Amino acid sequence: MIKLSYRPEIDGLRAISVIAVILYHLQISFDDFKLFSGGFLGVDIFFVISGYLITSLILKEIDIEGNFSLINFYKRRSKRILPALFGMIFISIFFAWNYLTPNSFIEYSKSIISSVFFFSNYFFYFEGLEYNAENSLLKPLLHTWSLAVEEQFYIFFPILLILVNKFFNKKFFYFFLILFILSFFVSFVTTAQNSVFSFFSTFSRGWEFIAGSFLAYKETKNKKFNLINSNYSSFLGLLLILFSLFYFNNNTIHPSIFTLIPIFGTVLIIGSTDSNNFINKILSNFIFVKIGLVSYSLYLWHFPVLAFARNRGKSLSDFDKLELIGLTIVLSLLSYYLIEKPFRKKINFKFFLTLIILFSVFFTSLNYFSIKTKGFENRLHVFLKNTQRVLLEDSMKDKDGRCFDRVKNFCNFDHDSKKNVFLVGDSHMEVLSENLYEKVKLKKLNYISMNRGTCIYLPNFKKINKIDNQESQNCTLKSKKLIEETINNKPGSIIIVGGNFEKHFIQTNNDWKYENNFNIEPLNGFISSIKKLLDNNYKIILIYPIPGPDFHVIKRLMQEIPKTTFDASKYLSKNPLTFNLSNYQKDNKNIIDLFDELNHQNLVKIYPEKIFCDKEKDICFTHNDKSIYYSDEQHLAQTGVEMLVEKIEEEMNKLLIN
Repeated sequence: MIKLSYRPEIDGLRAISVIAVILYHLQISFDDFKLFSGGFLGVDIFFVISGYLITSLILKEIDIEGNFSLINFYKRRSKRILPALFGMIFISIFFAWNYLTPNSFIEYSKSIISSVFFFSNYFFYFEGLEYNAENSLLKPLLHTWSLAVEEQFYIFFPILLILVNKFFNKKFFYFFLILFILSFFVSFVTTAQNSVFSFFSTFSRGWEFIAGSFLAYKETKNKKFNLINSNYSSFLGLLLILFSLFYFNNNTIHPSIFTLIPIFGTVLIIGSTDSNNFINKILSNFIFVKIGLVSYSLYLWHFPVLAFARNRGKSLSDFDKLELIGLTIVLSLLSYYLIEKPFRKKINFKFFLTLIILFSVFFTSLNYFSIKTKGFENRLHVFLKNTQRVLLEDSMKDKDGRCFDRVKNFCNFDHDSKKNVFLVGDSHMEVLSENLYEKVKLKKLNYISMNRGTCIYLPNFKKINKIDNQESQNCTLKSKKLIEETINNKPGSIIIVGGNFEKHFIQTNNDWKYENNFNIEPLNGFISSIKKLLDNNYKIILIYPIPGPDFHVIKRLMQEIPKTTFDASKYLSKNPLTFNLSNYQKDNKNIIDLFDELNHQNLVKIYPEKIFCDKEKDICFTHNDKSIYYSDEQHLAQTGVEMLVEKIEEEMNKLLIN
C-alpha cells in the first residue's frame, strides 16, 4: 500500500477550515459584524484537499505499482469515514430522544438513513431545506450533506481514473481539464436556475475536487508546482481564503464564480510544497496540526451538539456557546482516540464490516419504528402529545390533496351559497383553515382557502431569493394574479386576511424579499391592496399580527415539565410559560400603526393580543392549565386556533347581518 509523504501544513489548512465552519454555525457577532460570515466555505476547502490527497494516492499507486486496487481503496475510505460517523449518529440518538419532538424525531431518523447510505445532500434538498436558513440549524445531521458529496466523489472518481488509464493512454491532464470545465459549467448554470439544489449537488461541487486533482497530477508528474515564488503564492493563497471567510456571507452567490477565490487560495497553498516558506511554517504549527488531525471528528460533532442545544427551545447565550464548544472538543477527542485511530490502524476489516452491518440494521430499524410509533410520541407527557401530533397546515384537504401551498388552484368548498368566505395568507392563516371551515360550513357559505408558506396577500409583488434573484415558486406574480382574479370573480365576499406580518414587512435578515415595478414598499403595498378591496365593496376581517414567543413552546415544555409529574395542569398553573407583550408591540409598531389608521364600514379588526395576553401584567401566555396555545415559536396549536377562530366567527356574524 502506497503512503503519501506527510505534509503538516495541510493539517493546518484543515484546522482553519473546521474552525471557520464551527464559528459560522455558532453565529458569533460583534455589533453588526458576523465573525466568519463566510465560514461555510471551509467545506469547499475540504473538498479541494480531498481531491488532492485521493488523486495523489491513486496516481502514485498506478505509477509505482502499475495497478490500482479499487477494493482496497474503498476499504481504506470506509474505515476512515464510517466508524466515527456511525459513532456520532449512535450517541446522538440519546440526545434526540430527550430534545426532539416526535415530528422532528421522524425527520431525524430519516436523515440517519440518508447519512448512512450517503445521499443526505439530496435528502435535505428534497426536504425543502436551505443550508443557511434559520430552521436548518435545528437539523442535527444536516452537516452530513458534505460527507455524502465526498463519498459520492470517492465512489465514482476512482472508477473514471481507472477507465482513463486503461483506454486513453493516461491522458490524465485532459481528463482533469474536461471534468473541471464541465463541472464548473454545470455549477454556473445550476446556481443560476436553482441555487439551493446547486449548493447540495455533487455535480456542482465536482470542480472543487478536480482543482485538488490538478495539483496531484502536476506534483506526481513534475514533482513540484509553484505558479510564483513559494512565499508569495502561499501568502496570496492564505489572503484569498481569509478574505472569503470574513467577507462572504449568506447573500453571496455560491457555488459560483466567486467560489473560485477560496478555491484558488487553497490551490496556491497546497501547490506551495516548500516546507520552509513562511505560511507553511505557520500552518505547520503544533496547535494547527493537532486541530487538523482531529478536524474530522470536530466537524462531525460540532453541528449535532449545537443543533440539540438549540432544540431545547431556548436561545443560546454566549456562555452557552462557550460550554458547547468545550463539549464539542471533548467529544471530538474521545471520537478521535477511541474510534478513529483504532479503526484505521488496529481493527481488522472483518470485524469492522460486521459492526457496520449491525449498526446499519439498527439504524434502519430505528427509522422503521420511529415512523410506526409517530416519532416515539410516548416519550412526551400526555399533556403535550396531542398538541404536537397534528400539523394543522396539512390537515385541510380536498379531492386534489392538501390545500396549503397550492399555486395553480385553490381548495373551493362550494355550498351553493351566494356568499363566499376567503381565507388568505401564509402558514399562520392556514393553521386556522380547517377549524374556520367547520364554522363556515354550518352557515352553509362557500369557503375558499388560499394560503402559502411564507407568502403574504400582496398583489403585484413577487417574492425573490436575495442570492440568485430567482422568483419563489409558491409566491410568483402569476400566482398572486390568480388569487386576485379568483377574488374579483366573487364580488361582495368576506375576506379574512392575516399572516406573519413582521417577517414579511419588518425583518431584514430573511433570505428573500418582495419586489414590484413601482418602487412601493411591501407594507404600503399591502395597505393599498386592502383599501382597494374595501373600496370595491368587499368585507375584510383583518387579523393583526399574532404575538409569538421567541422560543419553541413544545420544546421548552418538554424540558420543563418534570417527567415524573402526573398532573401537568397543576404544574403549569404554578409555573406558567409566558413572554413579554411590550416586545411584541415594539417589534410590530410600524405594522400596528398603519393598521390602526385603516378605517372603513366594511372593515373589521381582530387583535390577537387581547386573546392571548394580559396588558396590565405585560405578558402573553403560551398555555392554560389544560391546553397549549402554540405548536412552536410562531404557529398556533389547536386550542390557540379555536380561541382565535371563535373571535373571527363572532365578527363574521356581524358582517353577515350588515
